[in-house]
Amino acid sequence: MPLTVRHRATGLVAGLLALTLGLTACGGGDSDAGSGGATRDVVDATGATVEVPARPQRVVALTETDLDSALALGVQPVGVTNGRFAKDVPGYLKSKLTGRYTVVGDLGTPVLEKVAEARPDLILAGFIPDEKVIAQLKKITPATVLTTKMAEDWKATFTRTADILGKQAEGKSVLAAYDKHVADVKGGLGGNAGASISIVRWNATGPSYMLKDAFSSLVVRDLGFERPKGQLTPAGFSPSDALSLENLKILDGDWMFLGTLNPDAAAALKDAAKIPAFKDLPVVRAGHVVNVDGAIWTSRGGPAAASTVLDDIAKALAK
Repeated sequence: MPLTVRHRATGLVAGLLALTLGLTACGGGDSDAGSGGATRDVVDATGATVEVPARPQRVVALTETDLDSALALGVQPVGVTNGRFAKDVPGYLKSKLTGRYTVVGDLGTPVLEKVAEARPDLILAGFIPDEKVIAQLKKITPATVLTTKMAEDWKATFTRTADILGKQAEGKSVLAAYDKHVADVKGGLGGNAGASISIVRWNATGPSYMLKDAFSSLVVRDLGFERPKGQLTPAGFSPSDALSLENLKILDGDWMFLGTLNPDAAAALKDAAKIPAFKDLPVVRAGHVVNVDGAIWTSRGGPAAASTVLDDIAKALAK
């Protein structure tokens, strides 16, 4: 999701930026003490070269993917954003946050002065298309790095983030553990191996399916599952457009994993359960609809989110 910055007051922002720069200049920041001032160059998601601390000590993560990746690599961020459509840190990650941290805004709308208050020496900025926003964040720390390409495998994003954090070896270990988890789940699927898996996000305006290269679609593919033919197009990494009632048959499959993101969507799904076009889908009649966390299944994620998808599938389908 593209990010924007929310301002409270221009004067306050300027003052906090000056305070942050002053602390850095005085050498009182934890980053100088921890890294000895050593830096190195990394390549961000746009191909640009960015100078970052060799051993960052105060990391701010502006997306759930950045937070998921950092925690998997053993990094405890000092600044995080609330989860998608939430007023708290993403639930599946909150228990993994064991250090002191500040919530610096909502996903998509970090508050600039709160980011400054966290005194970061490295900002993991996800995907921000607005150069003005990047320039504002770089005033807080020049080590502001775009970690994410919107059209790429989550593993590529994670590997890049591991490099940015100087945790390349740890990154390889995390992906090896994911591969083992995939093999373990795959080995227990029995007769459900190779099943057709429908992945659905129900919105207030109706249902959409996750395109074939979306985050959870890639995890499902790793397990050797098929996707319903109607969900193979168009190509992409996001949800499809909302479907009309006449096209709900596209949602059918051997199994359906169904999530929502907010109360309005949940209410719409409850109403839809009474509609014949949905009730009469073979997957619904078979009792093969699995309710899951839409924030994990129908958004971008990292290793912890991928592990949750694997666990959900194992719980529902393993024999």
